[in-house]
Amino acid sequence: MSRDTNSLSSTPIPPIIGVNGAQPQIPCEIRSIKSADGRELFCRFWKGQAGHPVIVYLHGIEGHSQWFENTASYLNGKGMTIYAADRRGAGLNPRDRGNLTSYKDFLADIETLVRKIGFDHMGHPIILMANCWGAKAATVMCAKDYKPVSADELTLPIAGLVMTSPAIFSKIDYDLGTKMQIAYNSLLGKGGRSDSKRKWSIPLEIDMFTDNPTFQGYLQRDPLRLTEATADFFVENYKLTKLAEKTASSIDLPVLLLQGGADRIVDLEKTQGYFARLKSPVKDMRIFPDSAHSLDFDANWFREYTHVLSEWIMAQCPVVR
Repeated sequence: MSRDTNSLSSTPIPPIIGVNGAQPQIPCEIRSIKSADGRELFCRFWKGQAGHPVIVYLHGIEGHSQWFENTASYLNGKGMTIYAADRRGAGLNPRDRGNLTSYKDFLADIETLVRKIGFDHMGHPIILMANCWGAKAATVMCAKDYKPVSADELTLPIAGLVMTSPAIFSKIDYDLGTKMQIAYNSLLGKGGRSDSKRKWSIPLEIDMFTDNPTFQGYLQRDPLRLTEATADFFVENYKLTKLAEKTASSIDLPVLLLQGGADRIVDLEKTQGYFARLKSPVKDMRIFPDSAHSLDFDANWFREYTHVLSEWIMAQCPVVR
């Protein structure tokens, strides 16, 4: 199923060409898939060339798939097919906005998408690419001892993992009192009360994402940006975070980690320690010295970021003839 992007999002993302002379955007389609529990979930899709790698992109906590549009256009221009999925309760998925009843539902959604892509693009390598909060789920799913939560297949057809500014270890958090209040509200909700659906502001500011005024303006106007989430979401986030923190010794896929050196969200020291513990025989990390959190919005480093990204993917997954 495909839809017109303009009918679903009223604020177009600024083209990166207007910032640093990169290539113009390539239009995408909006597609939907059925989740394991019957929900319609949306993703942006760029059709690539036969034999080229296929990218499955997971966005961050406040973001959605449109934030990846300029980078996706660049990769698509290199022949890659891109599926940029919106998390349930975020982006183009309005149902239960800001809520996540169980982190396993999120994992099941990704499994459904990856399996469908594996079937539709049989023989093509699939790269799981995750930004910020999305890296928590991605690392859990790429662990060699991961047991899928949906369907019967024991393995997922993932050939490599790319993380951009992964927020597995974050500098941003609530104070202890707020955490206790969130946990209490979530616990009350388990008894059938609505407390678990009470929403809390996500403690992030626009200037933490980017120092690029063009994209700061876009984020300010973006109607799909998620700025608050439920008590249940934050409790499930805590569970997923604890799982993700332990995955380094269980990942043996090729890994690329791209990180802004001036990131105010990600704990860079702990992230470097996590990278050092990865068991992957092929692993590469690149830090862009003065870049903020969102490399996709960076005025100075976008060209080099996309070059490193595309070259690494093609080196790990040469074109299948």
